Amino acid sequence: MLTKSSPISTQSNLFHSELFSQLDVKDPLIQLANTINWTV
Repeated sequence: MLTKSSPISTQSNLFHSELFSQLDVKDPLIQLANTINWTV
């Protein structure tokens, strides 16, 4: 018998932490991306 699984509350960030840990923070493009105000 199948049971209902509970929804994952952090689904929007499912891959974010995994991807971020693979990036080189010294990369110039990453540094540039961190200086841009993305909310504008």
